[in-house]
Amino acid sequence: MKIIAVTNRKGGVGKSTISTHLAAGLAARGWNVAIVDTDSQGHASLMLGMPEENGLFGLMIDKLPFQDVLRLVPPEHYSTSDHPSHGNLYLLPSSDRTCQIPYMLKPDESFLFLQLMEDMADEYNLDTIVIDTNPTMSLFDGAIYLAADGYVYVTECERLSFDGIAKAIDQMDRFGAQRRQYLGRESRIVGILPNKMRPDTRNHRHNIRKLSEAFPGLVWKPITLRTIWTEATNAEELVYTYAPTGQEARDAWGLTDRTMQAI
Repeated sequence: MKIIAVTNRKGGVGKSTISTHLAAGLAARGWNVAIVDTDSQGHASLMLGMPEENGLFGLMIDKLPFQDVLRLVPPEHYSTSDHPSHGNLYLLPSSDRTCQIPYMLKPDESFLFLQLMEDMADEYNLDTIVIDTNPTMSLFDGAIYLAADGYVYVTECERLSFDGIAKAIDQMDRFGAQRRQYLGRESRIVGILPNKMRPDTRNHRHNIRKLSEAFPGLVWKPITLRTIWTEATNAEELVYTYAPTGQEARDAWGLTDRTMQAI
């Protein structure tokens, strides 16, 4: 089982969009997957057409059992008859109380998030867990970095967004040393995904080329900016169901298959 964090230390790059489509795509391909929303905005619930709830808070602070907080996403929320789901997709939702979690944990609960993720994987026979991370640094970051086996870095094709990648990788390296020391486990970059690319923009093409030079072999095929992505979000749907035959859905399936190869 792999725990994959989708991250970047910059908001607005499309992490929740990528997280939900990745988790749903993996489930449709036949994996048992859970997506864990660690952002108080609760965007994962919104995009999957599920109610916004304080599930993560209930699990970690109120000590509720998994069956009280983990939601099975109906297959029709992310798959169609042409691409039926062959696995299960679970959601551990977040809402406004998620930001309180780090302040309410006891000093001896540093590894609680990791233990809960492993227990959840065992109980629900999960192949992978996808973590939709908070865009800003918080006290909860340490728990996520200790738990994550790998990272998918989502970035816009702009120079300032690349700075977010550099900061996130630096943070991963620092927590990685603790992970090796206390857990004897390695963490690695699964891939770097340029998002919202405008192919006709010379600056975007130049920036992606420079990014590929800085991280050889890790930069994935960019996701092109198209209005369907926004339309699907506004409809509280994924592109798999909103425009199943469109290029956006093909891009999402490509992301899914690339991730399966990587992990």
